[in-house]
Amino acid sequence: AVVFLRPDSPIDQVIDEIKQIIATESPNTTVFARSAKQIIASMESQGRIFTLLLAVIGGVSLLVGGIGVMNVMLVSVSERKKEIGIRKAVGAKNGDIQTLFLVESLMLSLLGGFLGVILGLIFTSIVAYFSHWTFFINWMPPLCGFLVSAATGVFFGFYPARRAAQLEPMVSLKSE
Repeated sequence: AVVFLRPDSPIDQVIDEIKQIIATESPNTTVFARSAKQIIASMESQGRIFTLLLAVIGGVSLLVGGIGVMNVMLVSVSERKKEIGIRKAVGAKNGDIQTLFLVESLMLSLLGGFLGVILGLIFTSIVAYFSHWTFFINWMPPLCGFLVSAATGVFFGFYPARRAAQLEPMVSLKSE
């Protein structure tokens, strides 16, 4: 049953009184009463748990993607040892080689971030269209996602770039 109260009614006291009345009238009946305030608090708690779950899933996905970028860059470094050796032999400094590979890593992750944002917006608009929801774009989350992908590329690309920069030219040229 639904009970409507005046706005100034003490909800918790009314619930206790209703439970007492039902308990005296029908002692074998179990009563479960919830106020709108309790339902809202429960929904907020579920929302926080869902947000935490999504954050954990997003963090794991970011870590896996970053490790993927690092592996691709490490393979690129190992396949381009001769190129690195030639560049260093003609005067490229360690910083130049490191910058080259960091920019490559950044471009790889920016491309992934761009595709992720575009596909996310397309998928969201399709779901909104078929669900008859209003679709609008708040630019802050896609922008943050794009910036996080760029930061991931720089962070996970630093080790391979540093490794490439520290290669000795003669060892690099002999390796093939």
